[in-house]
Amino acid sequence: MAEENMKEMLRSLDKIHKIKAIILFIIGFIGNVELVSSQDVLSRTQIFHAIEWQSPAMAGIQNNMSADIMYRQALNGYGSNSGYIQAGFFYPIKKVDSKNISNSSFAISNPEKAEEFYNSRSARRKQGVGLQLNSIQLGPLDRTEIKGFYAYHIPINSKYNLSLGSALKFQQNSIGFDNLNVRDKTNDDLYQRLINDNSGRHSNVQMDLSLAYYSRKLYLSFVVNSLFTQSFKATEMAPYMNDGMNFSLMAGYKWNLNSELSLLPNAEINYFATTGGQYKSSVRLKYKELVYIGMGMHHQLKWSGLLGFNVPGNFFVNYSYDYYTGFIQEFSNGVHEVSLSFLFNNKNSSTPYTW
Repeated sequence: MAEENMKEMLRSLDKIHKIKAIILFIIGFIGNVELVSSQDVLSRTQIFHAIEWQSPAMAGIQNNMSADIMYRQALNGYGSNSGYIQAGFFYPIKKVDSKNISNSSFAISNPEKAEEFYNSRSARRKQGVGLQLNSIQLGPLDRTEIKGFYAYHIPINSKYNLSLGSALKFQQNSIGFDNLNVRDKTNDDLYQRLINDNSGRHSNVQMDLSLAYYSRKLYLSFVVNSLFTQSFKATEMAPYMNDGMNFSLMAGYKWNLNSELSLLPNAEINYFATTGGQYKSSVRLKYKELVYIGMGMHHQLKWSGLLGFNVPGNFFVNYSYDYYTGFIQEFSNGVHEVSLSFLFNNKNSSTPYTW
């Protein structure tokens, strides 16, 4: 009798280890994809056309309020339900000299006066705020995020600005156990305990800090992502769901080739404590302020084709297609991404800094 009880105990322990191994494999694989690809699967490709979405110090960099929505197809191997949706807005809070304008910069009707004002130190001394909503579904991972931004912009001289920014993010993660191979889900005590204890659910708050140095043609940005993470519930799954601290250095330049063409090279270096450094870059050729084409690369991971155009004044469309060359190629034939951006009251101001 004792021998039978011992065998049953060993079988139960073996089942526990198997289920835990499956769970940790799922989470570990997602984490591995996220880290190895510099969170590429869980973030947009065209980060350079909307720099404020990546660097909190750039919040409010545009002259006017901006809104943006993005959809990114996730890896094909995870099914049609996978994907990434991002939406939000940014708003510049300006401390305007009343001698220059009576109400706000939006009231200027003379284009030359508007441009002069936009480049003045009065207009460049401002704060920026933003709100971002993210919804990510990647296989068994379902992630929802709400992220708030704040930045303070200080003019250094007639061209260059220094800005400091921070972002606070609330993140809700959920790992589904529906695909676990359990013979009797209703009567399996371990499975029911995992479900009832919400072992696959985890919430946390994270903070990012950022510093940026920029002008109308150049920007440098340094970001510390997930400077601290506070979990709301300590579970054995929590360490696998938290984003690890990482560092990002971004740079871009607008080179005017002539009156109609400009070249926009950009680069980003990321450093993760667990996987080391990663590098990605892009270059775009823009005709006037109407259309651009370009290409991007992520070292040892993917190549991207880039396209964008401006419906004069307010509306911007950006598209990218990613072709993977690294290990993720086994799970994807290619990934599409499209984003729509809108600048409010943009009749006289120029297109975004990094568009």
